[in-house]
Amino acid sequence: MIASLAILALAQMTAPGLEPSMQQVLHLCVTPNDPIEDAQALTHYGLSVRDEYDRYFNDLNAYLLCLQQSQADIIQQGNRWHERYKSAIAGNIVE
Repeated sequence: MIASLAILALAQMTAPGLEPSMQQVLHLCVTPNDPIEDAQALTHYGLSVRDEYDRYFNDLNAYLLCLQQSQADIIQQGNRWHERYKSAIAGNIVE
């Protein structure tokens, strides 16, 4: 299921002209709001069903990409600190 969503997310993000509609703050990824399905609410906001689902999937893509980037950044940070740890330990080894 998650793999399917990731593929959908990447496919939509690489389509020309599609931009995420919700900015994600790195490491503070926000789940998208569910699509509005109430016809009166959609009319009130001047949205079509298609517009609302496009918004939802764009926000979902932004969320998934935020999670992926956050994970990559944390792994990189962990690797950097692990290398510093190994250097510190190597200098303190007494035989």
